[in-house]
Amino acid sequence: MEAATYILFVLGCLGAADIALFHSVAHGIRSHPDSAKELVTHSLRGPTYAALFVFIPNFLMQGTYGWLLIGLFVFDVAISIWDFSLEQSSRRFLGGLPSGEYVLHIVIAMLFGALVASLVPSLSDWLRAPTRLAYEPGNVPWQLRGVMLVMAILVFYSGCQDGLAALRLRKQPKRSEEPAKYPCRH
Repeated sequence: MEAATYILFVLGCLGAADIALFHSVAHGIRSHPDSAKELVTHSLRGPTYAALFVFIPNFLMQGTYGWLLIGLFVFDVAISIWDFSLEQSSRRFLGGLPSGEYVLHIVIAMLFGALVASLVPSLSDWLRAPTRLAYEPGNVPWQLRGVMLVMAILVFYSGCQDGLAALRLRKQPKRSEEPAKYPCRH
């Protein structure tokens, strides 16, 4: 669990940088109607990562709980694929997806793979054990676990904000649906 906790911490830091730099500062996607569907994916990712930040550093997840963790990983992969498929159209009128964000997403995806791989030895034992969820913190500093709890709260809040923005924006016309200001004359 130690390696998984450190990898997850780095993932959280990179995800926070993505949200702050690219979603908020560079594009402010919470205010663009074309980004409403992308915001839905982000709203789903918030609670997903909040759960990971709480459970991975702190809990033993055996039996059914191990399967639920695998389900959470599969769900996050599905969210990522959906998010990646939406980003180009979501950001078209904002100048497209910045190359720095694209590279950051590749690094995050690779680290996510490393997170899952680091848990495979534990999961193979957990899945065969009787169902049990037990508080057994990993061998990491308590301060790190505390920071990850704060990260869980912040990413959950961010996901809620994305969901609320998506609901607000879905009623606004997308730029791609607006009539052209200067129609072509043939």
